Amino acid sequence: MDDYIPAIKMPVFIKPSDIQLREVKPFDAFPLGFSEGSLSALLFGDELSKALFMRGIISSVPSETGIYNIGPAGLIPPKGPLGGTENLYLGRVYSLDELVSALGLVEEASIVVVSGFSALLNRNVEGLVETRRIADERGLTLILTHETMEMNELNLPAEFTEHFLLPGLFDSLIVLRTNSYRGHYRLNITILKAPLDAVSALGDHSIPADSLVKPLLKLIRE
Repeated sequence: MDDYIPAIKMPVFIKPSDIQLREVKPFDAFPLGFSEGSLSALLFGDELSKALFMRGIISSVPSETGIYNIGPAGLIPPKGPLGGTENLYLGRVYSLDELVSALGLVEEASIVVVSGFSALLNRNVEGLVETRRIADERGLTLILTHETMEMNELNLPAEFTEHFLLPGLFDSLIVLRTNSYRGHYRLNITILKAPLDAVSALGDHSIPADSLVKPLLKLIRE
């Protein structure tokens, strides 16, 4: 990792112009990217939106970059074309302490997606801040996710507080859900918080998703 300037365990000042961070998107039409040293929270309103995001993010990662899917449940096993993804690793953790330890073992500048974050034991603000510190120090693209079928659309900030403890610590807060009508699919995205250079992405987005969903459903059925 040549361009990323890691944080250290003491106050430090840097010039933003000196940093060139790489970012990844699950697919081209996604409203914003996820960059090195960032911490993002994603809420999935259904299993299909989760599968679309996970397959997309795994498929879009450059071959030289490690990608890790870890958590207590909901990991994405290699199948079909993803079976040849050499740098995809799956791991189980069951508490926030175990997650912190695991983050110290992954390769620097990797992409780490945590499935089922709110199911981890011993979640607390101190542990969450520690995960943020590790993401900064190691240049990780860290994405914490949770899937829920009972989302309160009228109070999304409270949903993020319930599942992710401290929303203000995150660079991005994103909700994803899918719907279908007469065999056509759309991916609906709500962005509550985004990095300052991506504030134009705030708000609601609806993306036609037939080209994403249909190959995925075919792959799952095979």
